Amino acid sequence: MSYIALKHLHTTVITLTLLLFVLRGAWMFAGSAMLERRWVKITPHILHTLLLASAFGVAWVGYGWPAGGPGWISAKLIGLLAYIALGIVALKPARPLKVRVSAFIGALAVFAYLVAVAYGKAIIPL
Repeated sequence: MSYIALKHLHTTVITLTLLLFVLRGAWMFAGSAMLERRWVKITPHILHTLLLASAFGVAWVGYGWPAGGPGWISAKLIGLLAYIALGIVALKPARPLKVRVSAFIGALAVFAYLVAVAYGKAIIPL
């Protein structure tokens, strides 16, 4: 797959992941039964798998990572894992509400960091 195709796939999956995460967060805070729907439980796993696979693909095809490439790519991949982990904590109903709210806000902050790193091409974006 070409770099451009991988990049488009990656940005599409990023958008879908964020939209579904925010929607699931809204449902969680509202106490909606939508969170119990089968597609709502399965789709995030599919999106996260595609997100990781496309991230590795873009890093490898576009930048020669992990053998080389800029450090900001490694920062993005570590940040992506942090985003996924925080998202899991945020949407676990067994956790206290304060923990879920903190993890939800943390996941959104990590997401914003990832976007800034992608545009700025630096570990510490300005």
